[in-house]
Amino acid sequence: MARNEGVTISVKIPIKWEVMTERTRQRLRQTVGRDARVIRAFLGVIEEHEDELLVGRRKNRIDDGKLDQLTMTAIRVKAGYSQRLTVPHDFKVRFPRISRNELTECRQTAVQMYEGYLELRRKKRRRVSRPCKITSSRRIPRWVFSQRFSLVEHNTAVARWWIDLRDSFDSVPEKRRVHDRLLIPLRMSPFHLNQIDRGEVKALQIFTDRHHKWWVTLAVRVDVPESETEGLPLAVLGIDLGVRKAACTALVTPEKVRETRYFVQNEKVARIEELDQLVANLQHEYHSRKNDGHPTDKIAKRLRSLRSKRENVAREYDRVLVRQLVDYISDLSEQYHLYVAIGRLKHIRAIARRGNYRGRRFRGMVHSWAFARITEELKYQLAQLGWPVAGKQSRFRAIPEGWTSIICWKCGHRGRRPKQNYFVCPTCGNRCNADRNGAINIAGRYITLTSSLHDVRGLGKWASAVARSSRPKTRGKTGSSRRRSLLSTKGTTSGPGESAAVHPAQSSLLDVGDDIEMGDHDPAVGSTAETLTVVGSDAPAQTQEEETRSVGGIPSP
Repeated sequence: MARNEGVTISVKIPIKWEVMTERTRQRLRQTVGRDARVIRAFLGVIEEHEDELLVGRRKNRIDDGKLDQLTMTAIRVKAGYSQRLTVPHDFKVRFPRISRNELTECRQTAVQMYEGYLELRRKKRRRVSRPCKITSSRRIPRWVFSQRFSLVEHNTAVARWWIDLRDSFDSVPEKRRVHDRLLIPLRMSPFHLNQIDRGEVKALQIFTDRHHKWWVTLAVRVDVPESETEGLPLAVLGIDLGVRKAACTALVTPEKVRETRYFVQNEKVARIEELDQLVANLQHEYHSRKNDGHPTDKIAKRLRSLRSKRENVAREYDRVLVRQLVDYISDLSEQYHLYVAIGRLKHIRAIARRGNYRGRRFRGMVHSWAFARITEELKYQLAQLGWPVAGKQSRFRAIPEGWTSIICWKCGHRGRRPKQNYFVCPTCGNRCNADRNGAINIAGRYITLTSSLHDVRGLGKWASAVARSSRPKTRGKTGSSRRRSLLSTKGTTSGPGESAAVHPAQSSLLDVGDDIEMGDHDPAVGSTAETLTVVGSDAPAQTQEEETRSVGGIPSP
């Protein structure tokens, strides 16, 4: 039988702020503001005593017990434990209107924030902002656990669903054992109820966004049955994101490339172009009228109304794309023990700057492309299905896709692209769609970088699908400043037969995966361009057409 694995999902619900009484509003503001001050104080203590609080082999975790010894006294203790009558930072005296349990929740929130900062500092290998140095006036919410709140249903004229929250502002100074309660009305929808019914509510956060709107985020623990994948053949699904073609997927098995599928959103492209043209026309008219001395209030009002419309349209189509990808992955998981690799477009914004000789249209296309949003949403949706998306057992990874669209997936040599969506290899004569070529190479790179897909002979299990080929030559033109190599002329550059992937300054293949075990400049990065290519007996077009499903995408021609 399959065992159950739990995942935690978040449900964001708006608060009915307009129907709350003035006292309830004031008490909620006081509670959240007090929690933010306590969390900032914990962060300050952690920074001051960082050396003695860090534990673990990598010194990336905070010892909660030692932090308690610095901040909270202990009068009532269990048998065998000694009392703590004085501490260097007595938070019970410093914050007299908060209970011990609430202090513990603030401490855990601060510890999680600081451990996240430590991990970011380790991965970036450069100075990052410390949590306690942030000068923002926004409140830092604490995670409130289920023992101190409850979700109740009161079908009143004001609201049907409420958060019954513990209020210790007055009860703690008065040393009362029974605390006051604070009822917060929620604007609950059927979607929220369906998400909550999927599991058990474990914790909540109360916070305000940049528009000063109040929200509640519920953490719901969902038990997801683990699918039986033992005995199923291995397969890797490579996903190459695009603009015109929203996504191209290639299913790679140890024998061959099974199928290719394109996800096209022509309506999104047409709608975005229509909105861009409308905004451009309005801006031109606005400046013309302004230069002529005519009133511009109506045009400015129309421009403000279109400010977020383009982003909302893009977000909605991205949700549709992610839903189609998740459905497709779920169908493939019934036939294969599936791994998913998606291209990570790192530093792509840097190539879309002025002076790159590609034009304004190219820069606008790249800067308006929300590829990271699609990756994060797909990762979140797969996690809800019980997929491991982090750690050593992860079956989803964002793979650096440098050189994947220009290297031939059959022979591994560098090819050329006469058109944006057309790839030609002069070495082996391979001609295919450039997005398909990139998707197959992304899958091959995932195979190379994932040790769980290797057998005792390294990549012997994928011998017919992964070939060791020559490295591509990446020399640019010598007589012109355009497309000149970014490598320094003072250092060692790529010689004949050497891949530019070994030079991070040019290829920017850093941070291979999301696993915390892998850091910058991983040795695997240097070998991706030479051992990446997926090769084998590619199925004819008619065979692929028969093997490809007709749901959620367009089969390859």
